[in-house]
Amino acid sequence: MRKSTLKHGLNVRKPVATTPAKNDGRSAPKSVFAFDELETAAEALQTTHAGGSEAQKSAKLALDLESSDPSVFAYDEVYDKINLARSRLKPSNDLKPRYMEKLLETAENRKVQNEVVKERLLAKQREREGDVFADKETIVTESYREHKEQRQKM
Repeated sequence: MRKSTLKHGLNVRKPVATTPAKNDGRSAPKSVFAFDELETAAEALQTTHAGGSEAQKSAKLALDLESSDPSVFAYDEVYDKINLARSRLKPSNDLKPRYMEKLLETAENRKVQNEVVKERLLAKQREREGDVFADKETIVTESYREHKEQRQKM
């Protein structure tokens, strides 16, 4: 077994001597927060704002393009034309559901059929009762008569 040099308790390491980095022509990696980079960025901004060559080139290019075609920077007009073309392709706000009319029609047919079935059941029940209610007065409203006539027409 190897004898351990560590003692019980806190073991503090000895500082390792660092050798200075060799300068082989390359710059050492800089910190993200280095001030040099901020200064160079500020200088670059000053040169572009003070009429730097890039700004002059882009201004000259813009003037050349505008002289060759005046509608080069007419973004709003082009966008309006595109939207106008889109609105012509789309149908107007008369959007109707595809199947809703058919569903409503079938629901109405089922409702009428259910009423017919109920009426048949009531007629059978009256036949079974026979003459129990024969002496009673039957009251039929005008709207019920119209309803019955419409159902017979169907």
